[in-house]
Amino acid sequence: MNQVTQWATDSEGKLSTTLAAVSDAETWFCVCPPLYSGRLCQFSACERNPCAHGATCVPKSPLEAVCLCPHGRQGLLCDQAIGITRPRFSGLDEFGYASYMAYPPISSMSYFYEFRLKLTFSNNSTAMKNNLILFSGQKGQGITGDDFFALGVRNRRIIHRFNLGSGMATIVSDPLNPRIKIHTVHFGRYLRNGWMKVDGQRNKTGSSPGNLAALTTFSPLYVGGYSEQMPEMLPLGARFNNSFQGCIFNVQFRTRRDGKFHTMDTPETQPISARSVGQCGVSPCSLLSCHNGGICIDSGSSVYCQCRSGWKGALCSERVSFCDLEHVPPPSCARGSTCVPLPEGYSCQCPLGTGGEFCQEALSISDPFFDANRSSWMAFPLIHMRHRTHLQLQFKTISLEGILFYTAQYLSAQAGDFISLSLSGGFVQLRYNLGDTTIVLQSPNRVDLIGSTWHTVKAGREGNQGYLVLDEHSVIRNTTKGMTTLDISTEVFIGGVSVMNSVSPDAVEKEPISFSGSIREVIVNGHELELTERGALRGMNVKDWDGTRCGYKVCRNGGYCQVDGHDSFVCICPAEWTASSGDGLILWMGQAESEDDDYLAVGLQDGHLKIAVNLEELVEFVET
Repeated sequence: MNQVTQWATDSEGKLSTTLAAVSDAETWFCVCPPLYSGRLCQFSACERNPCAHGATCVPKSPLEAVCLCPHGRQGLLCDQAIGITRPRFSGLDEFGYASYMAYPPISSMSYFYEFRLKLTFSNNSTAMKNNLILFSGQKGQGITGDDFFALGVRNRRIIHRFNLGSGMATIVSDPLNPRIKIHTVHFGRYLRNGWMKVDGQRNKTGSSPGNLAALTTFSPLYVGGYSEQMPEMLPLGARFNNSFQGCIFNVQFRTRRDGKFHTMDTPETQPISARSVGQCGVSPCSLLSCHNGGICIDSGSSVYCQCRSGWKGALCSERVSFCDLEHVPPPSCARGSTCVPLPEGYSCQCPLGTGGEFCQEALSISDPFFDANRSSWMAFPLIHMRHRTHLQLQFKTISLEGILFYTAQYLSAQAGDFISLSLSGGFVQLRYNLGDTTIVLQSPNRVDLIGSTWHTVKAGREGNQGYLVLDEHSVIRNTTKGMTTLDISTEVFIGGVSVMNSVSPDAVEKEPISFSGSIREVIVNGHELELTERGALRGMNVKDWDGTRCGYKVCRNGGYCQVDGHDSFVCICPAEWTASSGDGLILWMGQAESEDDDYLAVGLQDGHLKIAVNLEELVEFVET
C-alpha cells in the first residue's frame, strides 16, 4: 500500500494540514486529519464539535455535522441514553462509516473456535447482498497470508471463511429461506477444518490449504462491521462491500470442544468500542420530527434529517439562503470576500484592494471613495491621543450623513470614551466623551453635497476643550470641569465602522451610517494616514474616487498628476521641480568601486533634496 503526503490550505490559502493519500493499487482515498471529512478532506464543519459522549462527528455539508453515536447513546447529538440487549446494525452510512461493535480479543482461538448466534435482516435490497457479520484478524495490509476468520452474507448465502497463513478456506450455505425471520448460524473450526450449519440446512464443511493449522490473531472481535471506513483495509477474503443490516443477538462462543459457551452480553464482554448501534425494534426517528418535507435517516442509534432542496438545519427548519454553500448555484464571491444575502439574490462585500461584482478584481486606491449603501470603511492602527487630539481631514461628500472619523474605548454600543467626526444634516459635527458627558461641536455652515468641493476640517481637543474649523469657519468650546483624558483601544476608523451597531449612540446625531464621498487626507496628531489599500490595516467596499492612479499626494511639491494610460500616471512639475517621481539621483562625483571611496551625491528622497558626502570614511548627510 502506497502513501503520498499532500498539503491542504486554510481559508486564507496558507499551508495548514498534511493529508495522506493512500492507494492499494486498486483505488485511493484520503486519510483525513481529525475534524475533517469528504473525499478530499474538504469539509470542516466539525471544528466546533457539537457531538456529546465521544461521538464521531462527520460533516454533512461544509457547515453542518452529523453525530455518529457510541455504544449506549442515541439522538441528534448522542445525548440520550439507550439500553441495548439486541444490537441493531445499519450497514454503511452515506458518509462511508460502518455500524459495528468491537469486543476484546478472544484468547486461545489458535486451534479451535465455535460460535452460535441469531440474526434478522433489515427489509431492504442490500441487507443480504454483500455484508460482513463477524471478523477477527490481522490488519490486512497484504493480499495473501493474513490470518483471519470472517462470517458474512453474500447473495442470500452465509459464508464462513478463515485463513491460517497458507491459504483460505471458504464454506458457503444454501440460500436462506425467506420465510424464516430469525436465522440461526452455528460455525467453527478445528485446526485446518471448518464447518457451518445454518437454520435447518445440512452441515457444510471445508479445509484450508497448506500445512499451517493455527490461527494467529490479536485483533478485537468485530460484530456487524469494521471500524475502518474502507473494505480494502481488510484481508482479501474478508472484503465484504457493506457491513451488516439487521439485528445480531445471542452471540455465544467457546475455544475448547469440551468448554463452556460464553455469551457476549455479560459485563466481562462489553464492547470496547462501537458506532451507530441501536436496539432491535427501536428507531430513533420516533423521537425526531423533520420539518418541511425532510426525511429522518435512521442509522442504528445515530439519526439525522435529510432535507429537501431549499432547506437546511438539524430539523430542516431553516431556509437555504443565496449565500449558503448548499444553495444551487453556490455564491460566486471571491475568496476573502463576504457574501450578504438579499431578498432577490446576494451581494459580495469586498475586502480592501478588491472590487467588481464578485470582488474578483484587484483595485488600486489613491483617493478612497466610500459608499454608505455598501457600508464602506477603512481601519488604521491605534494612535496615541489621550491628552490631546488634533485632526486634519479633507473630503468631498455626496450625502447629508456619514461617519468621517471614529475611535473608542470599546467597539460596542457601550463604547466608553470615544471621539467622532461626522456629517449630520450636511453640517460637520465633532463629538467626544472623556468618561462623563458627551461634548458636541457643529460647524456653522453646511458643506457642498454634490461632490464638487474639497472641504478641509481641522478639529480636536486639548483636555476637554474642543475646537472645530470647517474651511476657516471655527467653533470653540471652552474648558470646563470634568474628565480631561481620552482612553481608547480600538482601531482608527475612516469613512465608516466595521460593525455599525457597535458605534456609541452618542457619537452621531441619528443612526450611524458610513460616509458617501471621498476622503483624501487624514492627519492625526501630526501623523498622516496612508489612505491606500497598502496603508490601511483592513477595510471593506472602498473604491477609488476617480478610478485612476492619480491621487492627492501622488506628485510631490505641487506637481500636477496626469493620467497616462489605464494604469499609469505622469507628474507635471512646477518650474523649480522636475522629476517623474519623488526619488532619484541628480548628481554623482567620485569613485564607486567600494564603500570607502570618496564621493559627492545629490538626489531626491521622498520628494526632498538630499546631499551625501563621503570623505575618508566620514559620511555626512544634508537634507532639505
